Amino acid sequence: MRNTLFQPLEHQAAWKAHLQDVFASLEIDPDHTTEQVSISLSLYCREFHPGGVQRSDLVLLIARAFCAVNEVPVAERVLGSMQPHRRHVSRWLEILSELHHFPALLPYFSQGIIRPADWAGARVDRMWTLDFSRLQLSDAEKHEITLYRCIRTMLENMLSFWDETSGEGVLGLKGLASLNVEEGAQRKQTLTNSDDLLEYITDLLSQQKEPRDWQAVPSLLNLDL
Repeated sequence: MRNTLFQPLEHQAAWKAHLQDVFASLEIDPDHTTEQVSISLSLYCREFHPGGVQRSDLVLLIARAFCAVNEVPVAERVLGSMQPHRRHVSRWLEILSELHHFPALLPYFSQGIIRPADWAGARVDRMWTLDFSRLQLSDAEKHEITLYRCIRTMLENMLSFWDETSGEGVLGLKGLASLNVEEGAQRKQTLTNSDDLLEYITDLLSQQKEPRDWQAVPSLLNLDL
C-alpha cells in the first residue's frame, strides 16, 4: 500500500520532540504520564519503525499507550480526533486494551480499513467492517493476484477476533465498487468481480472452522446493498 512516511528520526530525543509536537496538536497537556508515554513510544518507534511512521499510525499508537496506563479520557480524546474511529470510541478502547497482535493490524486499523461495528443481533455476535474503499493500492498492486494476497493477509490477522465466540459473528464488507479502477476517460479496469471476492472470503473463513475449533463461521454482510 502507498505510504507517506515521516523523515527518519534516528535519536530518542528527536522522537520525543516530534511526539511532543503531536501531543500539542491533540491538546494533550505535558505531565509525568505524558513524559513516560513519550519515552515508551520513542523506544517503540525506533525499534519497529526506524524509517518513520505515518501520522495516522502514530496517533493510534498514542491512543493505545494512554489506554495502557489507564488514562482513558486522554485515549478517548485521541480517538475522537480520528475518522472513522470517533464513531466507535468505546469499542476501540476495548480493542486497544486487549488485542495482543496489534502491531500487525496497525496500518489497517489506523486507516480505517478494518474497524469494529455495532451489530443489533445476538449479544454473542462480534461484527467487524472491512472497508475496501480505504484500501490504497499503488499502480504495481492493482492486479487481481496481488489484491487477493493482500486480502488474505488482512483476514488471517483478523481471525482471532472471533475465537472468543467460537467463530460466531459478522464480517461486514464495504466499498466493493472501489475495486473498479478508472484508467482514463474510456477504460475501466475491474480488479475483481464482487461475487468472486465474496466467494473467496467465504472459503477462507470456512477453512478456519476445524483448525481453530470454531463451532460456527462468521457471516458475511455486504454493507453496500
